[in-house]
Amino acid sequence: MGLIPLYLVTGFLGSGKTTLLKEVITEYSTQKKIAIIQNEFAPANIDGEELRQLKKPFKIMEINNGSVFCVCLLSDFITSLKSFISEESPDLVILESSGLSDPVAIAEILQSQELVNRVFLAHCYCIVDVLNYKNIQNLMTRVRHQILIADTIILNKIDKTDIQEISTVRKLVSNINTMARIIETSYCKIGMCQFFENIDPELLRNKEYKSVEDGCGRPAIKARVFKSSKKISYEDLENLLAHHLPGTQRIKGYVLLDNNKTAAVQSVFNSMNIKIENDIIVNTTLIFMGDNFNLSQFSKDFREITK
Repeated sequence: MGLIPLYLVTGFLGSGKTTLLKEVITEYSTQKKIAIIQNEFAPANIDGEELRQLKKPFKIMEINNGSVFCVCLLSDFITSLKSFISEESPDLVILESSGLSDPVAIAEILQSQELVNRVFLAHCYCIVDVLNYKNIQNLMTRVRHQILIADTIILNKIDKTDIQEISTVRKLVSNINTMARIIETSYCKIGMCQFFENIDPELLRNKEYKSVEDGCGRPAIKARVFKSSKKISYEDLENLLAHHLPGTQRIKGYVLLDNNKTAAVQSVFNSMNIKIENDIIVNTTLIFMGDNFNLSQFSKDFREITK
């Protein structure tokens, strides 16, 4: 059995995450075996009951009190997720994270010994409530991280505001993540073919589907996370990434430079794009995807350059 694709859905409280899950379940649950993981900081999970009201076939694991992103409970979550996947053997997993969570942790979870040969991070979605985006400035650190890590940003609830406000929010999120695809929608109706952009939609309807490797051109790859508060020059960064690029299928993230600017990094196979962001100052966080990537060697090389 091949690695199982995991789709991460993030977004602030009330942005529309559960609405998106309902769209996925309604469209695909009779064709593919979908496993849902819902993570909420509250002790009770109301959203899980909302999904069950659809009366559609799917499997769900509910994790309350924010334990997916709580260090003291990570071991329990990893064990539970491994058992859940083994028991249910899903075709794909969707993790709906708490609106208060920092999504970088999920990539670190998936590189654990228990999960690295079971699931891989297929795509990261962040849902942005355009109506209330400006009202969450006091929580912008978490929201910013959710936007930074996203492959696709969904600007939701565009029916509840005007064109000018939509344009403003789009510009704000684009300034945070210049490389993500942005979709504007109401009620998270993005079209499910777009949701499963890494898997051929016809493949999802094929009952013989075993792995994302079959027919979609994307290998089942592993994710590794690198973090640092040290600064590096643009030239050293460029040389370092070029050296390690052959071992990866994808690199994405942000790097703190020695001129107090931030470099946004995005690569697909041998194509590398590094863009300087003047208005974003964050510590280095890079996600490397690839079976041949050596995180220990990269960390050692980075330390040698920045010591």
